[in-house]
Amino acid sequence: MTSFSPHPVYAEDQPYAQTILYLHVMRASAMSFSFLSLFQIPASLIAARYRKMPIDYSVVFARTLKTSGRGLVIGTAAGAIMTWGHMMGREEMEWKDRSWRILANTGEVKTDWVTLGGAGAGAVAGLVTARRGVIPATVGTAVLGGAGVGMASGVPYMIASFAAGRRPA
Repeated sequence: MTSFSPHPVYAEDQPYAQTILYLHVMRASAMSFSFLSLFQIPASLIAARYRKMPIDYSVVFARTLKTSGRGLVIGTAAGAIMTWGHMMGREEMEWKDRSWRILANTGEVKTDWVTLGGAGAGAVAGLVTARRGVIPATVGTAVLGGAGVGMASGVPYMIASFAAGRRPA
């Protein structure tokens, strides 16, 4: 998402610095919150086994889409609030420098694209499953939750890229 912005040679020439930084942190926060919401799946399965209840996987997946959608929305809002709180009172050059470093880091740009692609694929999968009646969820919940599940794919990608030697921005 942020890679659509121009990347000049020098940080002091970076346009749209605040927008780039807000988008980056909101994407990272939404990705993290969506990923954390996926831990609801094993918790539901363990609880059902403990209570000796039959497991209806369509309900578990519908609940997962619901929590993932909530994680996506809450994470996006939290990212905006965190950026505002952290950068409040900072000089324009600090915004430009941080944004320039994000765009200069190819690992960050690739993570943006993997996350965006995962969100798009998840949204389409959520739409198809809801429209076909595979999962008992509304179309809006399924699309938003599918986008959250897809966006969560950025976390394993990011971990793998750091394990392969990527440097932080």
